[in-house]
Amino acid sequence: MKKKISILLAFIMMSACVCANAQVLYEKETQEIVTLGVTRRNIVRFYGDYALNINCITADLKNENLSLELLKDRGGVDKTQTVMNFAKAEENVVAATNADFFSAYKGDQNFSLGIEIKDGKFLQSHINSDMAAGFFKENVLSFFYPSLSVSVKAPNEMQTTLSHINKPTDYYGALLMYTSDFNSGTSPFLPEGITAVTVTEGKVSAKGVSLGGTIPIPENGYILVIDDNMTPFLDINFNIGDSVELSSEATPSLNGVETAFGGGTMLLSNGEKAPITHDVKGNHPRTAIGTNADGTVIYMITVDGRQTQSRGVSLDTLADICLELGCVNALNFDGGGSTAMVGKTLFQNELHYINKPSENRKVINAVAITQNAQSGDAIGFFADAEKDTVLSGDSVKLRFTPYDENYNTPKRITKEVEWVVKKGAGYVRDNVYYAEGAGEVLLELYYDNKKTDSVTLYVIDEVAGIVADSKLSLSAGATLATENLAEVFDKYGNTAEVKDITLLNPEYDKDFIELSGSTLKVLKESGGKITLSHGKAKRDIKVISGKYDADIGEPQTDDALHKEEDGAFTFNVLGFTGATNLFDRIAYARAMDIFRKADASAVIGADLLSDLTPDALSPVSAQKHTVRDFENAKIISMELSSKGVMERGSQWKKLAEALGSAKQKNIFVLLRGTADFSADIDKAAFSSMLSDGAKNKNVFVIYSGSENFCRINGGVRYISLADVKDEKILWKSIEKAKYLSFNITGDSVTYSFKRLYN
Repeated sequence: MKKKISILLAFIMMSACVCANAQVLYEKETQEIVTLGVTRRNIVRFYGDYALNINCITADLKNENLSLELLKDRGGVDKTQTVMNFAKAEENVVAATNADFFSAYKGDQNFSLGIEIKDGKFLQSHINSDMAAGFFKENVLSFFYPSLSVSVKAPNEMQTTLSHINKPTDYYGALLMYTSDFNSGTSPFLPEGITAVTVTEGKVSAKGVSLGGTIPIPENGYILVIDDNMTPFLDINFNIGDSVELSSEATPSLNGVETAFGGGTMLLSNGEKAPITHDVKGNHPRTAIGTNADGTVIYMITVDGRQTQSRGVSLDTLADICLELGCVNALNFDGGGSTAMVGKTLFQNELHYINKPSENRKVINAVAITQNAQSGDAIGFFADAEKDTVLSGDSVKLRFTPYDENYNTPKRITKEVEWVVKKGAGYVRDNVYYAEGAGEVLLELYYDNKKTDSVTLYVIDEVAGIVADSKLSLSAGATLATENLAEVFDKYGNTAEVKDITLLNPEYDKDFIELSGSTLKVLKESGGKITLSHGKAKRDIKVISGKYDADIGEPQTDDALHKEEDGAFTFNVLGFTGATNLFDRIAYARAMDIFRKADASAVIGADLLSDLTPDALSPVSAQKHTVRDFENAKIISMELSSKGVMERGSQWKKLAEALGSAKQKNIFVLLRGTADFSADIDKAAFSSMLSDGAKNKNVFVIYSGSENFCRINGGVRYISLADVKDEKILWKSIEKAKYLSFNITGDSVTYSFKRLYN
């Protein structure tokens, strides 16, 4: 069995999806071990106008240590609780989801819509014939649309059928039963005039008419209640001491059933999508449970919804997902705010939320996978590192997780653990790798002189650029941790956070700033800067205390393409605020004079001022999605929104089409709006799509920012272009007014930031 697995399926260009007619543009899948026989699978998908977060717990119940359990609140079958609290109250739970639909009655009394059997004990009857249920017997789970009829017979042979068992209601025209599992052994409030018969060990032990209130329920019995004025049965047929005979007919048979729970519609039957009998329309959070063909492998599935990161799905799409995940039979559970999945893993051995509930409401019951194996001695370790890229000279913490023969946390570790640098330079001490050299490093972990796992790292030696916030504001005497204050990248786009800031040769005013170990301290109110450098890469960080300010220079990137050269094809880009003061208007007009000589041009950052745009100039718009094709360049523009994928979805598909069809060597993507995106999923999708598109191509992303700077990530160059704007001092405005110029000859391209005014 493998350890924690991370699989990135990047830029799945226009591939078919299990969702009807939807196109998956990006997918990321991870898998990890829960315990022996149980795994967790997470799938994140991006479709352009929405995303999905899917979780699946798979449990092989042929493993004798595993079982399926129904989770209930100990206060009574009518009480609700969160899935997390259900799981914490039960022993040996390794995974759990919410289960049946339910209705609220009065106060804290509720009832499931389906059947409930826990540990072989019948708790609640089924209500709706259109809703299916799961039955667990001899480690096999099966789904049916059940039928159940329970008859009550008096000594005089008169009999009637129970309407419900342990379901609170205001209707007493039919016979009801309540057991001691209801409300801690107390009946619901019985209105005045309701006849109640108490049965203890099969005989009538009490009989009366309610004056309005509750009555106790014997632990070894039950009560029967009815409105005899509506349906005469209890009063005329039973006396104290009479025997009460119960008989039942059920499909499927309940003999030997250890666990049973209700649900909604069947989603799959024998590998085919089943008719929807209980429909909750729309795209919502969903929960489902499925099995393989013989019912010995269980799939517990959640799809998050009502969130930017995950829209939710319809029941039809949920059935498709169940099929894709391997289910042959599947049942829909309650969804919406009820959808929740909790569990443990080998790597996080405490119960935690696995999905992201939209509401995390209290529910009537849950189903759980339990494991009863006892912890043994460690037989191996899984290894990983806190980060997988590190700057030469810096360090990274290494971690290892022990496991026993059942992939549980072991009770003890009896042998020595040792790290060995198998490839690359550097050394390990006290579970910390100290990086030296450059390139790939392979670290192997040995337990009892046997290799048990390995970690692959990448060491950056030649820094192409330094990324850090351009401004820090601290009061006099304040301190700041410098660990991970800056990030570096190399010419290939590998990035690493820097733990030891001294590796970036910091220069600063020692009367204003004190650097000691991993702490920066401001000594007094003043203005200054810290200059970080590594090779040709340089970065200034403005440090402000009080009312003071400081000037900083533009960051420098050591990029082979960053140079001023003439090309056969020129493409210029201007950042512009859209302001209408005199300097901005003059600067804009100056840019138009320059751009008129280019083969293509664009303005990003704000709306174009149409009255200043020369008729002869036809800029590439960055205000909406457009694609312009040239012989050696494809120019794509996109507009982002604060609502992210939900509002700008269609252009993601167009971006995928444009990248997939690009025959040109040079691709330019212009972003209008924030380059930080509004959700992790669209940011990850964007970078993944472009990184895939960057193979054997030059890909540039240009967006408005506070400075002129190029960052390389995954082979893509992300260029921040400062807006042209009026400064308080005119000469600063003139000096800072720059545009971005690309020069292309054949497949070769260079770029430079050029001043509007020489």
